[in-house]
Amino acid sequence: MRIDRPNGIQPVNPYNKQNAKLEEANRTRGQDKLEISPEALDLHKTQETEAQRAERIAKLKQQVQAGTYRVDADKVAEKIIKGGI
Repeated sequence: MRIDRPNGIQPVNPYNKQNAKLEEANRTRGQDKLEISPEALDLHKTQETEAQRAERIAKLKQQVQAGTYRVDADKVAEKIIKGGI
């Protein structure tokens, strides 16, 4: 003897519902994304520049204290002409 369900409706499998929810959550999750603002990039460049500047100043101090520091007149003249000073 065979008993058919009324209207051909199959019972709900809770495991399949859970899998469907997980798949949908994975589709909507997407990729992580990182954006760095222009201000943060400028700050990063400034910090690098400050480190280089501090190193250059330390070298100049050593040269002045040792008496080996010499001014390059050509570079000074170029800066004056270009308006750098």
